[in-house]
Amino acid sequence: MDHEEPSGFKKQFICVEYPGVVVNEENMLRTLGGIHNISTAYLEKNRRLELRFRPDDVYSKPACGERQKKTSLLIKIKVKRRKRPLEPEQQSTLHDSKDNACASTCDPSIISSEVIIMGRIDTIFRFENLCDFQYLPMSLESNNKGPMQCIYDTLMPSGIPPASWLSLKANLFLPPAVFSRMDSMQTYLYRKEANEDNPNIPPNIIGRTRRRRSGHAVFVTFDISKIPDKPRDVAIKFLHLKFLGELHLKKISKLFAQRPIWSKNALMYHTKYTTDQLKFLLPAVAYYFVTGPWRVMWVRFGYDPRKDPSARKYQTLDYRLRTSGGLKTKVKAKRSYCNYLLPYKSSPTCRPKTAIISKEHLQSKEAKGKESENLNENMYVFRPGMLPPSRQMFYQYCDVYVPAIQEMMIKLPPPAPDAVCHERNGWLPQGMDAQCREIINKLVTDVLRKEIVNR
Repeated sequence: MDHEEPSGFKKQFICVEYPGVVVNEENMLRTLGGIHNISTAYLEKNRRLELRFRPDDVYSKPACGERQKKTSLLIKIKVKRRKRPLEPEQQSTLHDSKDNACASTCDPSIISSEVIIMGRIDTIFRFENLCDFQYLPMSLESNNKGPMQCIYDTLMPSGIPPASWLSLKANLFLPPAVFSRMDSMQTYLYRKEANEDNPNIPPNIIGRTRRRRSGHAVFVTFDISKIPDKPRDVAIKFLHLKFLGELHLKKISKLFAQRPIWSKNALMYHTKYTTDQLKFLLPAVAYYFVTGPWRVMWVRFGYDPRKDPSARKYQTLDYRLRTSGGLKTKVKAKRSYCNYLLPYKSSPTCRPKTAIISKEHLQSKEAKGKESENLNENMYVFRPGMLPPSRQMFYQYCDVYVPAIQEMMIKLPPPAPDAVCHERNGWLPQGMDAQCREIINKLVTDVLRKEIVNR
């Protein structure tokens, strides 16, 4: 038999555990930024709710409330009381009565009570973090004596100030750009670092630079003395931990045998592997150039492009779209800084999260294979008549199929026997990268103009 759900369960509320005594609801909402700010914090993922103790002060450091998932009910209780107190004889009669609904209550003045379920609560914002420091816009008098004075009006004028306001002497008030990185209690375990590189460092000194997070990939700079010839042992170990067998390794090793230098996007297109798989496969077969003519490229172990002039066709061509001609509105950027969010406004990603099984985790291998088939060639190749997928692209000269650029590469004279690979230009002449960017930019502009005309 189906039971009907109570009407109160259909309504959903948001609970805010306000860290204070609420006397005026309007003032309380102003400290939280109003209904609009509360709605924004609720709708956006990992957004924290800000509470400013001085909402009219732009220098007020907010306290942040964390979002928590809870299963609660909002209950309204109606209690009907007697207006006149009972006489002693009536109280004893009421206590002896078994039929009266309020006979078992402690308060004899209660006639009846009613419990009404207003709705359910799934999200609660709790202010359990530290309020951190508050930096007040205060200053001493001109003679540096006497009490502190508020200088907020001189810093933030109300309304539109006159032009003479710019010539006034400004008070010195420089609030810190960042207060503390953490606004909750943290447990930090101090540990000693290995002082093999610098034995003069005392053992109780904490290092200023942290190690790379990967730990299994080999990163090198252009001025490295010896090129690595084998992967690290931990890189091979990670392959077994991530269930990447010999077939995966053999496929990517075959590509590096055909071509010693690859970009990650090119390998993703040819192998149809995901970024997570390449994250562990690439350190097992190649090392990564951080600087130099082959930067952001993966090079086969044991191969030194600085000693091979034929490696110039694998050099990196850093192409960036220009802002003129409406190119910005046509091609999306990899990342946008327009909607930049201050770090304290979002919940930290390092917090423990509850594991949730979603449809993405239940996808079959066939579904994931179809996603990899949607990879387009333009993610690493440029041809005339196409637009780059992002505003900044790292091409290799051999993957730029433009007749003018390929003709320039063929006509390049071989370097002299005593030539040395340049740190920036590599084996190419100076200024060639700028010429190639001009050619690509002209082709992209022509494509954009044709699309505008055909509209």
